[in-house]
Amino acid sequence: MEVAIVEEIISLLAHFQEELQVLTNDFQKMKNTIYNIYKENEKLKEENQNLKKLLFTKEEEEEPDQEGGMGYDNLTRLYREGFHVCHLNFGEGRESDCLFCMGLLDNNLDEVEEESSDK
Repeated sequence: MEVAIVEEIISLLAHFQEELQVLTNDFQKMKNTIYNIYKENEKLKEENQNLKKLLFTKEEEEEPDQEGGMGYDNLTRLYREGFHVCHLNFGEGRESDCLFCMGLLDNNLDEVEEESSDK
């Protein structure tokens, strides 16, 4: 009878070890995912800071009498530097031309030209 109890305990320990291994694997996957999210967050924070510096530096360099086209110029500059300026993906890196961005820039150019002709 004691042998049966020992075998049952060994079986329970083996099952417990398997469950513990599954939990350990799941924990490692979660840890890796969280680390990847952390790295991406740090990268995005740095990119955001660089964009803010670039934007505010450019704004300080602009003269006050050129206010009409300054917003358009900033958007155009950001687009040329490889970032989206459309509302769908604003500030994200761009790998190719974006029709939404190009449409926005065309509309803004028309408005800036109308404001200039009204003056």
